[in-house]
Amino acid sequence: MKKHLPFVLLPLLAAGAVAHAQSNVTVYGRFNTTLENQKFSGESSKTGMHSNASFLGFRGTEDLGSGLKAGFVLEQRFDSTDGASTGFQRESQVNLSGSFGTIKAGNYNSTAYTNTADYVSMFNHDTGSTADALYAYVVPNSAKLGYISPEFAGFKFEGGYGFKDNHGGNKAPFDLSVTYKLGALDLAAAYAQFDKAKATTVRAMYNTGPFALGGYVQYDKNGMNAAATDTAVPGYINWGDRWSVRLVGAYTMGASEFHANVGWADKYSKIDKSGATQYTLGYNYNLSKRTKVYGFYTRVDNQRNGAYAGAAAGKDFSSVGAGLRHLF
Repeated sequence: MKKHLPFVLLPLLAAGAVAHAQSNVTVYGRFNTTLENQKFSGESSKTGMHSNASFLGFRGTEDLGSGLKAGFVLEQRFDSTDGASTGFQRESQVNLSGSFGTIKAGNYNSTAYTNTADYVSMFNHDTGSTADALYAYVVPNSAKLGYISPEFAGFKFEGGYGFKDNHGGNKAPFDLSVTYKLGALDLAAAYAQFDKAKATTVRAMYNTGPFALGGYVQYDKNGMNAAATDTAVPGYINWGDRWSVRLVGAYTMGASEFHANVGWADKYSKIDKSGATQYTLGYNYNLSKRTKVYGFYTRVDNQRNGAYAGAAAGKDFSSVGAGLRHLF
């Protein structure tokens, strides 16, 4: 019996080794629901419940040995007010990482956006009616190949490349970003291009004690017209170029956070009176590291030919609301 005991244990040991090599999968997500009174100028105000980028996610990794790991991300957006979902359109990508950095392929946010506009959206993660309405998001999320470098002396590089056969147009979409951290100072620069739509953005953030101050400056050409990137597309308009700026500030006192931000977009050079301003005042109370309640007032003022925040040209938008956000 003793002689055969090791052979009896071999299948069990082998099964354990296989189980150890399998992916470790994490389930995570966000519920983010608000009650708001929204108004477009010239129309009656409407009060209702809104889901602000609520999602369910799955993240898996497998250790391949020698410092190499394989992984995937699947994120499905859903409406927290009625449970309706849209499939894994928020993010769906597979990746390979090691000492060389990370290579990923699939559907994911533009690095130019993630490291600039999204990074400074401290109040509510750039979601819902308080989201940045003025940033020019140029590169589509789907069918992209990306690379994230390791950190070198505070610097980190990231790039994404889409394929023309997936997206159309005369040129393939791509974006690049570089970030740099030095103590309390955090800087970034990014460039994105999709055919005739182009955007260059620089961002800064400074954290000192309870205060956080930051913002970005963006210069784009046809950036807000990125959905129609080629003259062969019916309805394409050469809007020209513009500048936009966003400033953010936050003060933390215990579980309370006080937020204020303001954004300004110049008119596009070929569309007179097409600029806008946006500002938000917000308050967060953190019940825990994962759960907060919050309140806000946000407003977008459009010039005569401006049409930001889903408003008709020349119409303004405002919203006052309260919300509950829970991360899991």
